[in-house]
Amino acid sequence: MGTVGSLVVGRRPIFQIGMAYHWQALVAVVLGTFVVVLNQTIVNVALPRVIQIFQATVDQGQLVLTTYMLALAVFMPATGFLTDRLGTKRAYLGSVGLFTIFTALCGLAPTMDVLILFRVLQGIGGAMVMPLGMAIIFQTAPPRERGAVMGMFGLPVLVAPMSGPVLGGYLVDAVGWRPIFLIGMPVGIAAVLYGMAILRETPRKHDTRFDWAGFILGGVGFSAALAALSRAPADGWFAPHLVALWLVAAAALGCWVVIELTDKHPLLDLGVLKDRTYLTSNVVVCLIMVLMFGSQLLVPLFLQNVRGLSPFATGLLMAPEAIAMAIMMPIAGRLLDKVGPRPLAIPGLIGLSFAYWQLSGLDPNTSDTTIAAILVLRGVSQGIMILPLMTVGMDRIAAARMSRATVLATVIRQIAGAFGAAAAASLLLTRQQHHQATLVQTVTPDAPAVVSSLGSITVRLLEQGATAANSANMALGYLNDRTKEVASVRAYDDCFLVYAVLALMTLAPVLMVPRRRQHH
Repeated sequence: MGTVGSLVVGRRPIFQIGMAYHWQALVAVVLGTFVVVLNQTIVNVALPRVIQIFQATVDQGQLVLTTYMLALAVFMPATGFLTDRLGTKRAYLGSVGLFTIFTALCGLAPTMDVLILFRVLQGIGGAMVMPLGMAIIFQTAPPRERGAVMGMFGLPVLVAPMSGPVLGGYLVDAVGWRPIFLIGMPVGIAAVLYGMAILRETPRKHDTRFDWAGFILGGVGFSAALAALSRAPADGWFAPHLVALWLVAAAALGCWVVIELTDKHPLLDLGVLKDRTYLTSNVVVCLIMVLMFGSQLLVPLFLQNVRGLSPFATGLLMAPEAIAMAIMMPIAGRLLDKVGPRPLAIPGLIGLSFAYWQLSGLDPNTSDTTIAAILVLRGVSQGIMILPLMTVGMDRIAAARMSRATVLATVIRQIAGAFGAAAAASLLLTRQQHHQATLVQTVTPDAPAVVSSLGSITVRLLEQGATAANSANMALGYLNDRTKEVASVRAYDDCFLVYAVLALMTLAPVLMVPRRRQHH
């Protein structure tokens, strides 16, 4: 895989603003990164409204999230090759520019299918923004200021998750869902124009070779697996066309692993997985990403579809979780060198499991205060362990392989997030179908409890002036709606209970993470 070359002094910037070059470059990187990270969080809270407007199903709606994340993961490995061929500046600005264009097109999509297509293209455009932004910082900032610069670079990663749900909820309520995409255009345009004026170019290399076999096999394998997982609840897990997709995914990914391990210039250097610390930390982070992205789909759906909250109220209710996570991440970074990763990850996972166990008891009458408290606990638990686990995985990686290890870890997290969202939608739909079928067998018009409920409802409707025939029909309709609501609540509770168990099971690989950091 190609690596990003060192920045050299090219032509003088178009204008000077009195700051050292690495601080000027940081502004361009922060602008571009903020647009990408904000988009990932602002869409979550608007998704239930998008599903409702386009009259789509939940498994169709989750493709708005998963196809975007999968596109990021599939095209992110090409970062090194494209940077060598185009130069750092061209590659970075091109990525931000394409992301901005396709973000605007998402806001103009006339149907759900077109929106999903533009989300794929949006993911392709933004795939290189984060890794290239980090590369620019490491190449331009002197070692003595690198920590301070990286701290500033972390601001969009912290601010966007806090502002995304609230801003997205407000826009959906006040204007509609389309502005959640269009609002990023001015920032994206500013990032491109400022970067054109400030950033310096790197030398271009023309002797690099692109790993087409690895790129195609990885894309086919992961896409086939995601498509099968997304359609399984609706079509049946062992439907012939899904069995074919599972077989294609297994064959393509098997060949992909062989190619990446044997090619002299692979897109992804799977050889770094031989380091046990790197492998273990990424396994744990991968499992946490599955839980995180899955719950980011489920919680807004529950709050809006079951609790009946508006998108803005949903964003406000979820904001304290993001704030708690943002506060804990820098604290965890300071504690990492003092106590090591394991003492942070173990209580984090226990707290995360308890939070999901609490969520498994939600019902339409659960108070906002209770839900917010549970989400804050989840944010604290995630914030205290994610950064230490990501950092410790790189401790024993040689400097020459650091860029390859960073890209691989980022791709792993994106794929885990995509499959986490798809698995959440599949699990929710499967459990809804199960509980609906169970309730239909027990909640029958001749059941004593049902007869009593129907009689009470009918009497109230008659007292309100409805006719006898209309009262009976309306009572049956109410009973049917109530049955669907109970099935839906039970399905959400099942999902969160599964997440609580998975979080506890993740303690096993955490025990293999070093207690203290092992600097290379």
